[in-house]
Amino acid sequence: MGKAEGRLEDYESEIIMATSDQTPDPERFPVEPVAEPGTARPSNSQREVPPAKEKLPATKLGRIWTATVLGIIVLILLIIFIAQNQDQVTLRYFAYEGQVNLGLALFIASIGGALVVAIAGVARVIQLRATARKQRKTSKR
Repeated sequence: MGKAEGRLEDYESEIIMATSDQTPDPERFPVEPVAEPGTARPSNSQREVPPAKEKLPATKLGRIWTATVLGIIVLILLIIFIAQNQDQVTLRYFAYEGQVNLGLALFIASIGGALVVAIAGVARVIQLRATARKQRKTSKR
C-alpha cells in the first residue's frame, strides 16, 4: 500500500467517524469546567457553560400539584379501606339508629374529626389576623 492510498483511507475513515460520532473534538471545541457554587464566575470574555442539573426553585403551582397527587393517593387508600370493610354495623346517635357499612362509618367519623380541626384552625387564623391588625393600627399612631 502506497502513501497516497494510506492517506485516502485515513481521509475516508475520518469522514465516516465524523458523520457517525456526534461528540465534539476536544481540541477544536475546548470545554471549560463548571464553576462550583460559591466560587468566582468567569468573566464575560470567557465562554460560560450552564451548570448541569441545577435545582429548580419551589413554586406555589408545584406545591399545589404535589398536594393534589398526595390527595389522590390518600383517596385511593380510603376507597380500598371502604371496599374491604363492608360489614354492616349499627350506629346509634341520640335517638337515631341505623345500619351502615363499617368503612363508611369510619370515613364519616374521620371527616367529622377533620372538620373540627379545620374549624379550630380557622378560628386561630382569624384571631391572629385581628391581633396583627390591632398592632399595625397602634404602631401607625
